[in-house]
Amino acid sequence: MELPMYKEAEYTKGWFGLALFSDVHLGATDIQEQRLKDDLKRSCDEGRRILFNGDMVEAILPTDRKRYTPSRARTNRDDVLNELTYYTVDTLAPYVDYIDLIGTGNHDDAPIKYNGYDIVGAVVTLLNTKRSKSLGNIHRAGYQGYARYSVGNMLPSGLKHKSAFTIYHHHGAGGASPVTKGMIDFNRIVYSHDADLYWLAHKHVGTQDPHIIRDRLTQQNRYEVRRSQAVFTPGYKNATNFSPKDGGYNYDYSDHFYSMQACGYAVVNLYQDYSTKLMKKDFEVISR
Repeated sequence: MELPMYKEAEYTKGWFGLALFSDVHLGATDIQEQRLKDDLKRSCDEGRRILFNGDMVEAILPTDRKRYTPSRARTNRDDVLNELTYYTVDTLAPYVDYIDLIGTGNHDDAPIKYNGYDIVGAVVTLLNTKRSKSLGNIHRAGYQGYARYSVGNMLPSGLKHKSAFTIYHHHGAGGASPVTKGMIDFNRIVYSHDADLYWLAHKHVGTQDPHIIRDRLTQQNRYEVRRSQAVFTPGYKNATNFSPKDGGYNYDYSDHFYSMQACGYAVVNLYQDYSTKLMKKDFEVISR
């Protein structure tokens, strides 16, 4: 696990928002790229901080005998990883001042394992050169980890009335979940990790569990009931793909699975209690 992300943030009229993206698979020939760009722009226009939970790139290379076919190639260049790196940076550059975290998925891990090249690390390094210096660097996260925002009111003396919001993110593992839609995965991570929001990806589903209820005794001997939530973000792969109209045939690895793939992202809305100035316990997670 990589070191956790910790950032301070300020409410805007009693509100703070996040946009959660994953499985964008940049470089693939079967993604809804314009929808992705529209969703990223909408998130920026709304003033949300943006996080990515793995599979930023497709990175299925010609040496992958299981998944690669010629129809997957974007161009006829040989320096595939260099091309994909700069293409990803160019795609994300318009939104760079809103991005806080980029994590790793199985597609991003493969070039590290087989080619010795950390494409997420390279993308984050290049994006940081384009980012406003006052914001600090984008956090390069691992396959799993924690991200915490301390949200409050910025006063001349510093950030006051702070409340913490903690996310546990895990890219996910295993095959598709056509029946359970990932609910087993939720229960696996909730058992071992403590967070306000549990965030999974990888399976290209948009499942949510808004009612993870726990109770406890606080250190002040108060009985407390706490509600956490869990969400899958599906990504931007096409629901299905069709062969060329000229009568040819393109092999599609995803056709081997039962379920259609969802498309989109999720947003989180945090609100300030105007009487206490602290964060309200209830927060919203909305799939889009």
